[in-house]
Amino acid sequence: MNIQRTNQLFEDGTLAEMYKAGFVSTTIFRYREIYLWVDAQIKTRQISTNQAAMEAEVKFAVSRGTIYTALKKFK
Repeated sequence: MNIQRTNQLFEDGTLAEMYKAGFVSTTIFRYREIYLWVDAQIKTRQISTNQAAMEAEVKFAVSRGTIYTALKKFK
């Protein structure tokens, strides 16, 4: 899924409604948060994706595989 489309659905409340109805899990919210954080680190600090992923592992207390899965979902 495209991150812009996901952000639009998040902002207009559609994702929250879909979650409440049981159509989506909390994973989409977590992956979105991870993607946005990593993307911001890459853009603002000019670091590599690998460095941002290593830092995200610690920040979000998940494996690097989870970080890369989140990044892949929104590319």
